[in-house]
Amino acid sequence: MTDYSPGVRELAQQIGLDPEHVAHAVRLASRTFARVQVTTGMTLDQFRRLFTQDRHSIAIVANIAMRHAGRRDDAQLLMDIYKAAAGRLPYERPLHTGVGTLPEYHNHEQVQDAVRILTTAGMPPIHTDGVHELRPGFQVMPDDTGHFPGWVFIKPDPDAKARTGFAGGDLGYLAVMRWAGWGVITERLPGGLYAACHPDHPFPTAPTS
Repeated sequence: MTDYSPGVRELAQQIGLDPEHVAHAVRLASRTFARVQVTTGMTLDQFRRLFTQDRHSIAIVANIAMRHAGRRDDAQLLMDIYKAAAGRLPYERPLHTGVGTLPEYHNHEQVQDAVRILTTAGMPPIHTDGVHELRPGFQVMPDDTGHFPGWVFIKPDPDAKARTGFAGGDLGYLAVMRWAGWGVITERLPGGLYAACHPDHPFPTAPTS
């Protein structure tokens, strides 16, 4: 049994692959791309530092790993999520009022960021006029208590469990937001909500209500 480094295992866990694919990707990327500073022996601390300071290198490795595993669609999805989170999409459609969140939260910065990331990942957003649900989908809400700045709360779309792939299944929302660099709470909050913390804010102890 191959003994993979903690950093390789952590990246494999985040993208849902066997570490073998990540180790292959690290070796290939380090030979092919001069600026990719990722090694097969990286520690957990090294991975975390790269994940926050050199996300591009991690995204390249993850893309190659997904392709090596035969999951080309998910490989592209990882790059798209990274670009959406980093503000590097070649074209960003404007977010319309009542899409992905209630109209009163439309101009909330963290809510807009989360909606953009999730729609880029292929999650269907709610369409609402604030009173009626015009089309079902996920809904993002900010913290309105003032106790958790930078946090958003996500109500998943009704068909989330039926989807497959990196962004599919019951935990797809958490996988997407974590890959985008947000802190996430791994268990649902009351009301079936997911919680995520914007990377510009400290990631404190999970809110409990």
